[in-house]
Amino acid sequence: MGHIDGSNPAPRDAEALSKWEIKDARVMTWILSSVEPHLVLNLRPYKTVVAMWNYLHTVYNQDNSARRFQLEYEMANFTQGTLSAVQAVHATSKRDQFLMKLRPDFEIARSNMMNHHPIPSLDACLSELLSEEQHIVTQATMEHRANVSAPVSVAYAA
Repeated sequence: MGHIDGSNPAPRDAEALSKWEIKDARVMTWILSSVEPHLVLNLRPYKTVVAMWNYLHTVYNQDNSARRFQLEYEMANFTQGTLSAVQAVHATSKRDQFLMKLRPDFEIARSNMMNHHPIPSLDACLSELLSEEQHIVTQATMEHRANVSAPVSVAYAA
């Protein structure tokens, strides 16, 4: 923690500095491997972990009291109905795995379902996706018919 918060600054002694730099590089590697790939380029100019951490803190730290309240409220009011804790977690996991494996055509439907509060059960998701699939098939059929029956313009040479 001392490398991140600056409470363990670089020593002046050459041998101790060498060991400190190794630890600093290790922590820097952990940070770089933990952030999104597009952020790595923003972190390249920083030569110490404390400088890197200060940048990340300045840019990404948010004291969002409203969001914190919402999360605590949701945790306090979480219910699992008649399911045991294991069954509730298993049902949620099955639904999430199912939604993750959908084709890109269903991205809008997946996003809509994930934004429902509460997120629908696996059965409700399946029902909604069957409706969306029928909509996609109908739309494709209509587009195909429109392309096939469209009048073709022909120019005649004189």
